[in-house]
Amino acid sequence: MTPESADRPRHVVLAAIDDSEAAAEVVRGGAREATYGGGELHLVHCLPLPLDAAQSTTRTLERGRQLLERMAEQAVGPSRVMLHLAAGAAWLEIVQLAANLHADLIVVGTHNYSTLKRLVIGSVAEQVVRKASCPVLVMRGRDYHASSVPEILPPCADCLSVQRSSRGARLWCERHSTRHARGRLHYQLPEGFGEGSMLLRGSD
Repeated sequence: MTPESADRPRHVVLAAIDDSEAAAEVVRGGAREATYGGGELHLVHCLPLPLDAAQSTTRTLERGRQLLERMAEQAVGPSRVMLHLAAGAAWLEIVQLAANLHADLIVVGTHNYSTLKRLVIGSVAEQVVRKASCPVLVMRGRDYHASSVPEILPPCADCLSVQRSSRGARLWCERHSTRHARGRLHYQLPEGFGEGSMLLRGSD
């Protein structure tokens, strides 16, 4: 460890994964956050208690360990990746581990459960957001809002095509460049905006 890294504040990101399709997105999101801060990424997988009586404890633990190691291969960027296997209520184990590690950020995934199912089993992400003593980043698929919130219209396919082809230099297709269904003001500050402004200077 160099003197510079020793003096730098420790930056800890805890990413909680399960065996769902959302796990990969959680790991990638956690790795990005840990990389930006030059910090370490901790992955945790929680096993419910009591363990499945149909499977041996050894086999259950081995499956959890294999999941963690498989997901860790996708954690590109952080200076350090640590794996944790816990057993118990998922939200409690996640929040407790975050406290033990003095984590700066928790990353969790969420599932598009129906309202009834959410009421029955609860949402781990919701409990973590409520109980954690540090910021929580909830990862979800990009089509989540469009598929489950009727008030949110799906994006215009032509606008998305323009955004991709121009790499964000243009935002709207020809139709939406001239008018919008709702009144909006979109503008971009020119480079160098505010340079020399007395509002941005300290007083002499």
